[in-house]
Amino acid sequence: MRLIGLCGRSGSGKSSFCSVAKDCGLTVIDCDTVYKELVSKPTECLKEIGESFGNEFISGGFLNRKELARVVFSDREKLDLLNSVTHKHIRIEIDRILSTLPDDAIVLLDAPTLFESGIDQICEHIVSVVASDEFCLARIIARDGISEEQALSRLSNQPSNDFLIEHSDTVVYNDTTFEAFLEASRAVAEELKG
Repeated sequence: MRLIGLCGRSGSGKSSFCSVAKDCGLTVIDCDTVYKELVSKPTECLKEIGESFGNEFISGGFLNRKELARVVFSDREKLDLLNSVTHKHIRIEIDRILSTLPDDAIVLLDAPTLFESGIDQICEHIVSVVASDEFCLARIIARDGISEEQALSRLSNQPSNDFLIEHSDTVVYNDTTFEAFLEASRAVAEELKG
């Protein structure tokens, strides 16, 4: 089994890259989806978040992610606390999913916090999708329906493009047309298949 880490700042185009990778035959594990599933029902992860932040963020057995995001993205200490709780549970669930896959699978781990969570340590290759702040801001605001200030706060808590470029084996730039980005993504995905 080959594990490939995918990262990029919010709004950079990781989801589009993943769609192309799936079309090319890679197995994609979306760590954000894993997280959403862990906080959408009573789990040990949700219980620990409640213990750390208070149960006012939990209603009907699931986490109010938008409300908690508003709090943690404006306070680095709280974000670090949330990450310390969630990363270990996400890693456990990823290990469980990996154990169900065939030995010859080529797996793309789409992990927005790839380096912060330590997931990069289990990956043999790292791919980053890189786009300008302006591009990311516009996508985040349109996609998530948040203010520019909230979007800026989110980006400021993520690794810079320079960091991603320096720590990646492959960089896919999303800085021209969508068609050019898809073409570049397809070329990288095919190369990863070997």
